[in-house]
This record gives sequence, structure tokens and C-alpha cells, in this order.
Amino acid sequence: MNEQKEIMNCQDNLIILEGKTLLSLRHLLVPPHLEVIIRNPRNAAHLQDILSEEYPADHPLEIYMDVPENQQNSLTIKLAELSQQDHSLEKALWIRIPPLPESRSFEYFQNIVAILRAPNGCPWDRKQTHQSLRDDFLQEAYELLEGLDRNDVEMISEELGDVLLHIVMQAQIAQENNEFNMGDVLAKISEKLIFRHEHVFGNPEKLSSDQVLNQWEKIKNLEREKDHKEQGLLDGISKAMPALSMAYSYQKRAARVGFDWESIDGVWDKLYEEIEEFKRADTPEDQAEELGDILFTLVNLARWSKIDPETALRNSNLKFHDRVQYVETKAHELGKNLFDMPMSEKDQYWDEYKES
Repeated sequence: MNEQKEIMNCQDNLIILEGKTLLSLRHLLVPPHLEVIIRNPRNAAHLQDILSEEYPADHPLEIYMDVPENQQNSLTIKLAELSQQDHSLEKALWIRIPPLPESRSFEYFQNIVAILRAPNGCPWDRKQTHQSLRDDFLQEAYELLEGLDRNDVEMISEELGDVLLHIVMQAQIAQENNEFNMGDVLAKISEKLIFRHEHVFGNPEKLSSDQVLNQWEKIKNLEREKDHKEQGLLDGISKAMPALSMAYSYQKRAARVGFDWESIDGVWDKLYEEIEEFKRADTPEDQAEELGDILFTLVNLARWSKIDPETALRNSNLKFHDRVQYVETKAHELGKNLFDMPMSEKDQYWDEYKES
């Protein structure tokens, strides 16, 4: 016991948590680069779930137990084995969790960005503003979408980091300008999520996904009333969104208050009507307007079919890209110029890729 107290008293960067309090969480509220002591740990399976949110399955844990002096008072296991240790936890005084590398900490990352922006930091990072980073942020967001579309886990992980860099950089710039800081950002989104999820954090109740969305809209209206903000039905949907996504968002928002067809048959009829109007349009301006109406109706068709039109078109774009690239590669292998290759031969390799 004296040895245990000595360890706890001598450690720097040590966080001590009470096991009972920890079991009320779903995620450990401690930076992983700090050493953690959990006093009076119980419920091994639940504790393993919480720690697994942050630590890898093979991360070591040291369990210190209240046993007679002639018995072994400590046990080292892997996190993945914790759920099997209910018996040991009944006698456990505390669990020691060794720290992870600093590079896995959000606070460590914030410090890197702050150093880059500091007087002796990087000249490029120092000269950035909220507005100068806008286009780069949009590019990183699109690269993340590409990773999601391709279901490329490595790419998703990397691009999430690039997006996070922009978020932290924007917060750092705001802090330097005395506008707000990362704590303000986190507090606002946390408060918003809790307020909008009364069925989880307030009075727990089982709701369907559609019921959650309906409740979400009512709660947002309450927020606007509380802040004395007058907002129309479609306000709050960014006009900087891609056009397909904007149309999809407009239509979903309108449908929640009854601006919708009674069935998908009405959407099909509207689509045929818009196609005929496009055929009859006799000026470039009229054709552009009617084509826009066709695309808008196609988005409605996608919504009724529970398809995200932006994702659907993005997937078709990627499919087209891969097929063209395959034909281009074939032409290169044959020593031919793609521009001079007959269309019949291009079609042959196009179909060959489709069948592969």
C-alpha cells in the first residue's frame, strides 16, 4: 500500500479519477498524453468500452488490489482483457493507465498551430486570415468527400486531419484577434447538441429518425425565438453549397411543413412536364431555365427515393473518371494516341472495364 501511495504522490502530469464518476461517461475526458489513475474501479465491461474510445486494444493497464501483503498486489493486462477482470476489480484500489504519445492529444495539436502562428513561427501561417484560408478549407473538405466516396479509410483519416487543421487555425486566428477561442467553439456546439437532443440528455425516450428531425426543427425555432431572431423557412441553408446539395436541403426543409407531392408519381409527372418544356424552349436563356427546372425535379426524385443526389452524381463522376482512365491506359499500352483511336475501339475498352 505504501508503494502505491508513493507512486501516486511522485508522478508528474498525473490525473486521478473516481471510478463511479467515470462510469457516467461515454468518453474519457482526459488528454491521453497524461497518466491516469482510476480509483475504486468497477464494472469492467463498461470501463473497457469507455477507455477503448481513446486507447488501443493492446494498451497496458496496471490493476492494484487491496490484498494481504504476502499476495501479489498488482496485475498488468491489456485493455482488451479488462472486460474479463470483474473479479479483480472487486478488490481493486485503483487502475494505472500509462500515457499515450503526445502526438495523439488534441491539446498538443493546438500547441503546434499556436507555435506556427507565433512571432517566430512560419511566415506563411502567420500571414493567414479568416478569409485567406477559405478556398483551401473548401478544397480540403472536397478531398475528404472524395475519401468518403471511395471508402478509402487511410484517405479519410488523413483528410480529417487536414480539415481539423483549418478549424484549429481559424480558432487560433480568432483568439489572436480577441474574437473567440477554441473553448468558445466547443462550448457552443456542446450546448447546442445537448439542447437539441432532449430525448437523449433530458427526458430519455425512443424516437424514430423522422421524429428526431421534426423535433429538431421545433427546437431550432425555439432557439431563434430565444435569441429574438426572425428566420424564414429556408434561411440558414448556406447559399455557398453545391447546387445539388442546396436544392436537396431546400426540398427537405420545405417537405417538413407540407410543401411536397402526395406521392412520387407527382414527381415523375413534373419531370416529364419539365422535359417537354425544355424541348419547346427556343432561346438559350429559356433552355437554361428549363434545364434548371429538370435538375431541380430530379433532386426531388432522388429525395423521394431516399438518395443523396450530390453523392449519387459524385459516384457517377468517379465511375466515369475510372473508365476514361482505363481506356486512356489501354491506348498508351498499345502505343496509340487517344485522340486518334476510333470510337468503336474506345467503346470496346469501355465495355471491357465495365465487365471487369
